[in-house]
Amino acid sequence: MDQMDKMCFACGKKNPIGLKLEFFDNHGEYTTVFTPKEEHQGYPGIIHGGITATILDEVTARYVLSQGIVAFTASLNVRYRKGIPIGRPVTFRSRLVRQKGRLYEMEAQAILDDGTVAAEASAKVMEAKKPS
Repeated sequence: MDQMDKMCFACGKKNPIGLKLEFFDNHGEYTTVFTPKEEHQGYPGIIHGGITATILDEVTARYVLSQGIVAFTASLNVRYRKGIPIGRPVTFRSRLVRQKGRLYEMEAQAILDDGTVAAEASAKVMEAKKPS
């Protein structure tokens, strides 16, 4: 997958302005840890909500991709609970809720270093149709 996604904003290692996320399979949950910097803020000292949504999107879709399935996000619904501060690590994790046909229903959370859930998401990730 490295060659395919080298310029991905979220995970691409060659993208000079990307987040360069790394993902891990952790007992059925897919996780990444991200420490936001000043350039990721919206309000002073708080990560921009769009960056949070991007990482929640990525951690859900990458779970399906990690299973060897080419897929894309069909929908993403984010609920912001608390501002995520700049300079502190945040764990993003996702898990499969249900799979029906080509549709994977996922849940994800952004968890602060003190264990507080700062954001949560539900996503539907659709397996791409195989070329005929």
